[in-house]
Amino acid sequence: MLFLLAAVACDDETKFCDQALNTDLHMRFIRDSAGFTRDTTMAQVTLYALKMDSIYRKQAVSDVFLSLSPVADSSRFYLKVDSISDPDTITFRYKRAPHFVSPGCGFATFFNLDTVISTNNTIQSLLINQKAITSTTNDTAHITLYFGI
Repeated sequence: MLFLLAAVACDDETKFCDQALNTDLHMRFIRDSAGFTRDTTMAQVTLYALKMDSIYRKQAVSDVFLSLSPVADSSRFYLKVDSISDPDTITFRYKRAPHFVSPGCGFATFFNLDTVISTNNTIQSLLINQKAITSTTNDTAHITLYFGI
């Protein structure tokens, strides 16, 4: 009888996962014009991880969410914000840490940003707002990109 009770108690933990395991980097766009900054929607954003499929293709967006590589210490992305501007590349360097969520969910990868490097074709500058990437539910953008266009 005790054996049956123990088997039932363990079985529930591994059947389902009710938590999201995503830890995406949140990046928002700001337009800087004559010293006045404002949130902006870029009309035709094309964005993809280099050597991967596109994440956004010619979409109007004001912020984006990027999945960093859970098996490498850096990720590179191609970003083109409109049809006439030159594209930029953004490189994220970070430390990875496995985070145990639960028996049903397994592990998630948490990231801690070390360095962010970008070309300056359309990106004027960038700001790291939050280095720890542990959830996609946080409304605070991890990175803010400033554009002078």
